Amino acid sequence: MIYYKVKVRLLRNLGTDDFSLEEIEKVFTNKSSPIEARKEAFNHYESYFDVFQADISDNNSIVPRLYKPFIDRYKDSDDLPTEFPENIGISILFFSDNEELLTKGEDYFIFGSPDYFDYIIENLELEKKIYDINNWDTQNWIRTIKYYDTSKHSLETIYVEDPNAVIFSEVLWTPTDFWSSSNPAQWAEDDKPIEGAEKIEKEIARAREVKDSLLLKVIKQGENQKLEFKSTLSYCLRHKSKKPYVELEILKTIAAFANTNGGTLLVGVADNGKVLGLKNDFTIYKNNPRDKFLKHFANVIKKGFTEPIDAIIKYEFDASLGKEIFLVMVEKSTKPRFLNSKGEDKEFYIRRSATSQKLNVEEAVKYSIDKWHTLD
Repeated sequence: MIYYKVKVRLLRNLGTDDFSLEEIEKVFTNKSSPIEARKEAFNHYESYFDVFQADISDNNSIVPRLYKPFIDRYKDSDDLPTEFPENIGISILFFSDNEELLTKGEDYFIFGSPDYFDYIIENLELEKKIYDINNWDTQNWIRTIKYYDTSKHSLETIYVEDPNAVIFSEVLWTPTDFWSSSNPAQWAEDDKPIEGAEKIEKEIARAREVKDSLLLKVIKQGENQKLEFKSTLSYCLRHKSKKPYVELEILKTIAAFANTNGGTLLVGVADNGKVLGLKNDFTIYKNNPRDKFLKHFANVIKKGFTEPIDAIIKYEFDASLGKEIFLVMVEKSTKPRFLNSKGEDKEFYIRRSATSQKLNVEEAVKYSIDKWHTLD
């Protein structure tokens, strides 16, 4: 079983120049539905701001001079605040008394103050893994977060994104934005007053030129065993509308890459290498087409495969060639990856030359034994 805890640290004015530190904890649990306990914890977290707001004028309560700026900011925003002065704050954690799930006696911080992003991300991913292993219902209270893994940044400059360091991860719902303050573009903005805007802009421009030339070289290679072009994700150019079979071709390519030696899929590029961009796919969505495109792609992947493949797939937008395209980078899998079929059977694809080829059951078994020595 997993438990959720809301931990509160308050400063209370004693009516003199003295203040007392109060620590309050409340534990939430639901054996039949852990996700309900999680929702209760988040609701409880937010409820403390009603207390703060009610007590803001009371000198014998929470210190007004410390909290007023934070309460005012919260009132004008839809976001839950996480930063507080003087070491004061509220946090949400989870823990377990089952040592097979988690280290007994250890709290795992997932939201609140302070914002230790790396630690929070690690714990959110651990939390989602526990739900998956135990087949606990998430009630679709999930979110795909985007963050930058600096340990995977391999470019000489820190001010340009390294595609290998951009991570998308499905976790249980969190209001935290991990991307805005962690991406290289923000680093450049933050460092401008220190190093000078002109110097940084030149460094970014040089790095982009290198990236542009590399992407052009990749496209000029043409399709091969590890490279595939697709004009669209969902939009059928012939019928000028969204068609499921277009998405199926995307899934076949990703599955084939995973089951062979990995590869890169470029969406928004025609078979002949012409850069088309994503405008056709974007016409499907009325508002925020990029965000909806990402969410739809993640949903296509989730429904298309018989099990999650998040650990071996990375994807991002790229507009360096003048038109926005979508890069999907697939790692070689350490086990067979199957697509869901309309019938009861699963489908298995491999990459041969520049095509994705379906294997029948007998062929798939033999291929899997030869490649992985065993079947899951």
